[in-house]
Amino acid sequence: MRLLQAILILLMSLYCAPLMAQEGGEASVVVHGARTDGNDKKAEFILDVEKPVGFSVFALEGPYRLVIDLPDMIFQMEQGIGSVERAMVKNFRFGSFGHSGSRVVLDLSKPTKVVKAYTLPSVDGNPARLVIEMASVSKKEFAEQALRDVIRIRADGKRDTAPVISSAAADKVADAVEDSRPLIVLDPGHGGIDTGAVSSSGTHESTIVLEFAKALRDVLVKEKHFRVLLTRDRDRFISLGGRVAFAREKKADLFLSIHADIVKEHYVRGATVYTLSDRASDAVAHTLAQQENRSDLIAGLEIEETDDVVADILIDLTRRETANHSALYSRTLVGALKSSIRLSKSPERSAGFRVLKAPDIPSVLLELGYLSNKEDRADLLSDSWRDKAIKSIVKSINKFFASRSVQSSGLFSPRSG
Repeated sequence: MRLLQAILILLMSLYCAPLMAQEGGEASVVVHGARTDGNDKKAEFILDVEKPVGFSVFALEGPYRLVIDLPDMIFQMEQGIGSVERAMVKNFRFGSFGHSGSRVVLDLSKPTKVVKAYTLPSVDGNPARLVIEMASVSKKEFAEQALRDVIRIRADGKRDTAPVISSAAADKVADAVEDSRPLIVLDPGHGGIDTGAVSSSGTHESTIVLEFAKALRDVLVKEKHFRVLLTRDRDRFISLGGRVAFAREKKADLFLSIHADIVKEHYVRGATVYTLSDRASDAVAHTLAQQENRSDLIAGLEIEETDDVVADILIDLTRRETANHSALYSRTLVGALKSSIRLSKSPERSAGFRVLKAPDIPSVLLELGYLSNKEDRADLLSDSWRDKAIKSIVKSINKFFASRSVQSSGLFSPRSG
């Protein structure tokens, strides 16, 4: 059942791209506003848009959510607009999703059914509207609706009954030309609909880590010792599994996920390097992993109980070897960073981060610092601090691959397939 649910979610996520192509839309449409009208029995969720567009809407449970998939949109709204609780909508969030679409996720206070969905054209200078009518239902009725009753609406407001066809619209980074240099995959955390941590001054983690990853990429590319790819190069959402799959598809030799989180203890500061572990090294690592692993949930995806990437017992030996290499790089990275930037009191930690679960790629998560700490926040926004950190990371990568080569007595070379 959960496999069927996952397939249906994937199909829904891919729907927006072909929908936009079918309707000839090229330029992104602006979303001017959003609001919920009604009470805890019946309500409407309304998006004010530049012009009507096709969209789809479906429900998820655990927790209760409604997910609205759209073509690529421009949201001219403040992120805080979604924090107002009204009717059965506790809050909502919005942003880019995948490679060619956008998504709005409504967190619901109770089981809620989509009664009707439609578009309205612009009238008398008022914006066009996308409207979703909702009604409170029982838990049983919600469960029957979830993932089965997907409503797809065309731009003309009529319901689309055509079958959803999987699309190759998700743009893939072209395979690198045959090249023996090691491939580094940099993974700027969060993005799009999932902003990640947000500081008290409104600084988004997703923006900081993307800028850092791009700057790190540029320095690595100039050195010409490595090939470098980013899991995302703009403000868009990529699922945790999608990030791992990307690195595996490209046959990466090192995966570095970059973050800048918030913790309750504002005095906690400094960079920390995390590796994968079934059991967290401490309470802070456990809490942080829980936060990061909710990324897919925040974006309106179902979290699978099983992990196919690590399910096969035959790859256990590969996982052990990879874990050793991940630990080696963690130590190397911490050693390089300690001479240039502030580290946390326990700079080497481990926990069950889903994004680190590639069984055949050395993977670490680098917490640059904490947006919840005033000093760290200033560092994260400083060009000079960033340059020092990047210089140390580049040094660690060079040393790591030199060490692997020596350990393999000259037999090690980047994987070729």
